[in-house]
Amino acid sequence: MRVHFTNVAGVPTRYFRAGEGHPVLLLHGVGMTSDSWCCTMPALARRFDVIAPDMLDNGFTGSGSYQGGPPHGPMLDHLAALLDALGIRQAHVVGSSFGATLAVLMRVRHPERTGRVVITSSGSVFKKAEDLARMYRNAYENGAAALRDPTYDDCRRRLANLFHDPSKIPHELVLLQLTPFALPNALASFERRLKGMMDVEAMRQYEVGHLLETIDTPMLAVWGRQDQRGEHALAEKVFARLPSVRFETFDGCGPLPHLECVDRFNETVADFLSK
Repeated sequence: MRVHFTNVAGVPTRYFRAGEGHPVLLLHGVGMTSDSWCCTMPALARRFDVIAPDMLDNGFTGSGSYQGGPPHGPMLDHLAALLDALGIRQAHVVGSSFGATLAVLMRVRHPERTGRVVITSSGSVFKKAEDLARMYRNAYENGAAALRDPTYDDCRRRLANLFHDPSKIPHELVLLQLTPFALPNALASFERRLKGMMDVEAMRQYEVGHLLETIDTPMLAVWGRQDQRGEHALAEKVFARLPSVRFETFDGCGPLPHLECVDRFNETVADFLSK
């Protein structure tokens, strides 16, 4: 696995890349970076060409022309530009939480560029704008505290809110999060994005629940049963109505099954993408 820094359509961009095979794009959640895929990339790289970027205005990737409002559109443009820069015509997309919303939007807006889609514990893919605003307000309160004082203990405390079993928090992930959290503009960037995502009227165009039934490509939805934010029980009902979606429940996991149920997640996703 190698880290790369490159210019993508005028935006300084960091991404990790490893493996060979069909491309797989990994999209992180709010307040996370590409480092959050540290337990996923080595396993998927045995079968695929895996790319995990810091998305626009996150981590070590610049903001470009984005100055506020919901970041979805500018992020999608940046991801398309990244695929162009890497010479990738089509990629499977695996998204965690907010990253899963972008994966769905990529499939709807650029079906020719998006293969299979994996949705990982993402309440944002079926919630209405009002509920999204409340959810992102909670995410802001959890993330901003760590960003204001990026110590090891504060970063671990924030991650503990996202794990069903905090003892499973990878020590390496805490250290990896510390560096981007300490960047000079990290808090300002986080506040800018979350403020846009708490704007109810602006977020209505990014309600994607009604779009799920229009997607005919196979999708996998992986949910931690103990994911309170993603509302596992409701997610199970929503996806039961969609024949194109395979729904998998992981017991003993919160909203980050790729970090809390690592082996099962990697095996399930690799097998799904290989078919």
